[in-house]
Amino acid sequence: MKKRWMIVADKYSGIIKNATDMLYSEISSRVGYVLPAKTADKLTETDNAEYNLIFVGLEDSNNIFKELISRGMPKVPDASESYSIYVGKGLYDDSQTVAIAGRDEKGILYGCMDFCNKYLGNVIHRGGDIWNETFFENLFDNELPPFRFSCSPAVKNRAIWTWGHVIYDYRNFFENMARLRLNEVVIWNDHLPLNASDVVSCAHSFGIKVIWGFAWGWGTDCTDILEKLSENSLKKIKEDVVSSFKNEYSKTDCDGIYFQSFTELHTDTVGGKCVAETVVNLVNETAAELFKLSPDLHIQFGLHATSVKNNLDYISKVDERIHIIWEDCGSFPYNYYADEVSDFENTFKLTEKLITLRGKSEKFGAVFKGMPKLDWTRFEHFTTSYILGERTNAFIRNRLTEKQKIWKKLQSDWLRNGDCIRKVVELIAKNNEDAILQALVEDSMFEKKIIFPAALYAELLWNPFRPINETIAEVANYPCVEFAN
Repeated sequence: MKKRWMIVADKYSGIIKNATDMLYSEISSRVGYVLPAKTADKLTETDNAEYNLIFVGLEDSNNIFKELISRGMPKVPDASESYSIYVGKGLYDDSQTVAIAGRDEKGILYGCMDFCNKYLGNVIHRGGDIWNETFFENLFDNELPPFRFSCSPAVKNRAIWTWGHVIYDYRNFFENMARLRLNEVVIWNDHLPLNASDVVSCAHSFGIKVIWGFAWGWGTDCTDILEKLSENSLKKIKEDVVSSFKNEYSKTDCDGIYFQSFTELHTDTVGGKCVAETVVNLVNETAAELFKLSPDLHIQFGLHATSVKNNLDYISKVDERIHIIWEDCGSFPYNYYADEVSDFENTFKLTEKLITLRGKSEKFGAVFKGMPKLDWTRFEHFTTSYILGERTNAFIRNRLTEKQKIWKKLQSDWLRNGDCIRKVVELIAKNNEDAILQALVEDSMFEKKIIFPAALYAELLWNPFRPINETIAEVANYPCVEFAN
């Protein structure tokens, strides 16, 4: 009888629990029997002898990893969130071992996800005969192809940006983020959700930071706001922001705040007011008050390039502790339409300028688009709080059907123009180690399906340094990825 497999985890709590659960789900669906699973402290010598083992844990957690490293398992890189994967001979001559070691708990999670995506989606079939049934057999019944791989992210902060009311199942949303090794979400709301603390806690269990987004004098008509601005109204905006943070957002265990103000315009001035100068004064004065309350507060300033790109001397005066998250910097990947690349050369040049605008240690960020967005024809602002991420399965299925046609068009554009986003990510990764990159994924049914463009975006944040065709071919085979039809 061939040896069966068993999963052995360092521990079964927190991020490692979710990592183990997701790995278990993927493998147990393939082996054809109830997959045994234990924590490392319960492992016996009999288990070592009777099972092929899948080890999940921190690199320095036990002597098994040390032994496997001596047999060719790559050491885990020193950078946070790094991991290594080993598939090969086990501790006994007639056994096989899979080992997934992380630098930290997030590294363990991402190693498990990469084993599912890269190994089970691609490597495991190398050499298989796709023209007969062996390709479709349970390959865990056979000797697995050897594999040695280690990885660190090219971009540290890999995020999704979305309005909160179009997250329909927050647990599945975060689980799918984890499958793509994304570690931050910006959730914008008119009012803090009633279940905000539960949302944050769930995200943290998947290694995801939560940044709450809200307005600092932003509205759908920024021209109207600017025309009515006075010293008193600016003071009122500042007071409202500080009060909201102190009384609401600071109590949710969130990892920071994001805001937009009145820059979503296609003009430099309104009513004689310079947009860039006015917004910088508001931002710096308001942030100063927030830093008094919370000196280590992480603040992200969502800034639309269309209204300020000709006045960057003002923007360079933004408090250096604030991350500037740039939007609308030109063609794709900043454009809503992934087929709009006619001005890519100037878009690239503007990005070069922005990533060092305030010096070599610039706190730079960017929002990439080209995915489904809100239906603004049906949009309305909320006047009070709500409960985030609670919808029926029937609602989610029906909503997904509505979005399929949009996804189908977009995936074609991403296949055609994916190298544009690759080049921009490569530029940023080489020149700004603390950059925050966000994909606008709103009302996209991401909690139900991981569609190809979202997965390609996420993979490029880990490795933008190889030819785009290689990345496309690999991502297309990820078990978690689906193409719209």
